[in-house]
Amino acid sequence: MSLRFHGTIPGTTLLSILLLFGARHTLDATGYRNFSLPCLAPLLEELDTEKPATVALSFLHGPWRTPTAREGLGAVSFPITTTSQQAQRWFNQGIALLHNQANTEAERSFRQALLLDPLHPMIFWGLAMANEQRPGRAELFARNAVQRISNSTSGREKKWIKVLSDFYNLRASARPNSPRSTPKPDRGEQAYRLRIRNLENLALSDPSDVEAKALLLRQLVLDLHRSGIKLTSHLSVDHLAADIHRLAPLHPASHYRIFLWLTENPEQARFHSPASTSAAPGISSSWRFAAEGWRASGAQHESIHLLEVALRTHHQEIQSHLRMPGEVAGLTASYTALGENLIAMGRLDEARRIADTILRFPRTLSAAGPSEEASTLTLLGRRLLSRVEIHAGKMQRVIDLFTEDSRFQPASSSPREIAQAAYWSGMALCALNRPNDAESHAQTLEALSNKDRTPEIIGKWVRGLRYFQELSRGKNLSECLFPPYFPAKPHAEAWQKNANPEMALKVARDTLQQNPRGLFSTALYCKTNFQNGNLVAASQAFDRTFRQNVLRADKSMQTFPDLDRLATALSLPGKWSLPPEKLSPELLPENPAILGPATWTPPAAPGWTLKDRAGRSVSLLNYSGKPLLLNFFLGVNCPFCLTQIENFRTVLPDFRKAGIEMVSISIDDVEALSQRMGGPGQKKPEAQKTFPFKVLADPQFSAFKNYGVFDQFENGPMHGTFLISSKGHVLWSDLGHQPFRHPQALLEEAKRLIALEENRGQLLK
Repeated sequence: MSLRFHGTIPGTTLLSILLLFGARHTLDATGYRNFSLPCLAPLLEELDTEKPATVALSFLHGPWRTPTAREGLGAVSFPITTTSQQAQRWFNQGIALLHNQANTEAERSFRQALLLDPLHPMIFWGLAMANEQRPGRAELFARNAVQRISNSTSGREKKWIKVLSDFYNLRASARPNSPRSTPKPDRGEQAYRLRIRNLENLALSDPSDVEAKALLLRQLVLDLHRSGIKLTSHLSVDHLAADIHRLAPLHPASHYRIFLWLTENPEQARFHSPASTSAAPGISSSWRFAAEGWRASGAQHESIHLLEVALRTHHQEIQSHLRMPGEVAGLTASYTALGENLIAMGRLDEARRIADTILRFPRTLSAAGPSEEASTLTLLGRRLLSRVEIHAGKMQRVIDLFTEDSRFQPASSSPREIAQAAYWSGMALCALNRPNDAESHAQTLEALSNKDRTPEIIGKWVRGLRYFQELSRGKNLSECLFPPYFPAKPHAEAWQKNANPEMALKVARDTLQQNPRGLFSTALYCKTNFQNGNLVAASQAFDRTFRQNVLRADKSMQTFPDLDRLATALSLPGKWSLPPEKLSPELLPENPAILGPATWTPPAAPGWTLKDRAGRSVSLLNYSGKPLLLNFFLGVNCPFCLTQIENFRTVLPDFRKAGIEMVSISIDDVEALSQRMGGPGQKKPEAQKTFPFKVLADPQFSAFKNYGVFDQFENGPMHGTFLISSKGHVLWSDLGHQPFRHPQALLEEAKRLIALEENRGQLLK
């Protein structure tokens, strides 16, 4: 399919033309990847990314990079009726990635299969499965799967597609890509149970079909955790998992057993954790899932080691593809789990370094500053560091961080960041027995919570701070709340101070249940029970594992004066801690370094040598020693590109004042640049005004491709903006079919990142 527009049609938009055309012409493979437009930004201006009207339009927001054949994802065989062996391989890889919860990567593989077999309904089925958390896209792909059923579609494939068509309540008569005429009601529990029943029938119809059993197991476990669809018997589901393991020991469905038993029987979750990493060692999620099994059973030091392996794979993705940390699927979850586990086990120095790393991450930007996605990581770093300081007994340090540390300065455009600063400052003041001083922070939170579309967490922060404020004032409260993320020790001590030991015990007991064998949670449980005369309960928790964990903590955290009296009561020696035993070496790969670097650092910028309008060679090395703003655009005659360049031109003096030069790389050749801007002599006055910086020609797209500013599926260049440090590292990037248009926000972010780069390697004091 080829779309060429030589003029405008009165009363229509570019998008309406494409919708009409796309609805009628969807069977040509190139239709999914070739719009024959010089710039796709006009389409995206009007496109609803979560409810695209056609398959072609659904792909414009990525993924843009074609997949690579990957090892270590587990053994999957899901035959479909394709004549392309390569399409079958990519389909199998997509299924393996689905089981590893890597949905974006799974979509990448299914799209590659679609290029090889563009009519196959099961590939659309795979795309629908990969987008199940994005229901508008999933339903579009499911509808296309239904409509592409043909005489060559096998009976079993029709059953797989029926599972989707029943779940999304699709009509078989609808045309591919046609939008539904009336909105459907939300899917309730009945739809989820019908899907399970259909999957059960598939599995029963062919007992040798491993994938039917695996996808049934997958849906049972995901519905339990995502949709609250209760299981009648965990053991019967585990028997299904055991049967899959018997038939295919290296199938990536192994980790479902971890989450099947995670809350029901944590020891079983831990028992099945090694199978996850054995089956799929090449993907971060398998290490994170295994870590969760170990953590739930109280083996948090082992969990920490597994999470460090998971982060190596994330860091490798950043280095290999010049990714922004916030764009890497699963990275936030891995950093969250690692930071929280380190804190729980008293390894506060390491947790500080994790928080410091997160706060050094580049942030995606909107017109007003950091985007909501970027704020999520920023909030995480600030939260972890606040928790570290409170566990260390440094309440005033938390207040100082939010008032004096530039890294903790909330973005004026982010209600969540403003609310977080108020919450932690107020909680720290209450812990210092200054609840009245926390009043202004509580009022700030309440004002934010009363605004429209307030994030749910702000309401929880309001309730948490008001509760702890009243508790700190000595009020005799009737119920016990748990303020979000607030360490339990000052919470329990406030109840103890108010002469309510039962509530103090509840805080200690519930905290230990949430953090089994955690250093601080166990110490609090032992102390609170001993203070209230429960020697048996205290002695049971004061066991060998806890006494060993003490010496795994930071030296500053290895003394617990409150527990010395308990040790005396138990007739233990004065130095009651024990040397820790070695952790199980078989948990980890033989050489973790092959998976990626242990720590995050900005990736190196690829080199380039290109020609300017006069044919003179210009290299990245010419800008060594000074920061560079590198802009990729789609030609000197692209109106969307010129709008972006105009936005940057007005702020360019401020960038240069900050020591940042700008260079643009165009898809034009030297001749086109020369015609537009002037040849070897002086630049044309109009061009000097429009392009007051160096513009380079890249007609072969070599630099575009090296920087990932190339849609490999659409087979064309995109827009891209990069900040490169004086040391040659990519500090920040934005790329896609829409140009970045927020230079003022980028200038502020650039100043922050450049300062961090210059001082990189320094840790928190």
